[in-house]
Amino acid sequence: MGADEATLLVTQQPIVLGGKTVPAGAYTLYLVPSENGASQLAISTSIGGWGIPVDTGHDLARVDLTKSALDQPVTQFTMAVGKGDSGGGVIKLMWESTQFSVPFTVAK
Repeated sequence: MGADEATLLVTQQPIVLGGKTVPAGAYTLYLVPSENGASQLAISTSIGGWGIPVDTGHDLARVDLTKSALDQPVTQFTMAVGKGDSGGGVIKLMWESTQFSVPFTVAK
């Protein structure tokens, strides 16, 4: 999800991301694509990675992503955080005419 450099997520409070609790801290995010099933967002405790291979032994969790078509295509990979439909937020990963998303809330 980055140009070789790992995508970093830093949260100061625990969050519930796609149904999985992620404690406060720093994490690497990476995409696990799938042709026949749900693609997943992996949350890794190993930070500072560069390129591949990925050490899956440090995965805290993997959450399913919702795939949808974009109304307007994007010319470069874009990540965004928006408001969720039922409160909280949503992480969006977009490129070409496809969007992958996953909801999150602050853990109680």
